[in-house]
Amino acid sequence: MNTWHNKAHEIIARHSLQSYQQANILPNGKARKRHVPYSIPEIATAMVAALNSDNEHEAKRLFQVEAVGAWTLI
Repeated sequence: MNTWHNKAHEIIARHSLQSYQQANILPNGKARKRHVPYSIPEIATAMVAALNSDNEHEAKRLFQVEAVGAWTLI
């Protein structure tokens, strides 16, 4: 697997975990008693689409968007 594949998987995992924790971890640090559904962030959804189509240029563009934090460019 290419290195850009690994980086894409890492970004997807990081953003998805952050979304999960935001929905299912209480402010005091304890887990909720029941699972609360959470949404996958747009950057992760776009990255999955780039991986599925094996589009290296789109993935690298998304890496730039993620690095700069310009979420409106997704």
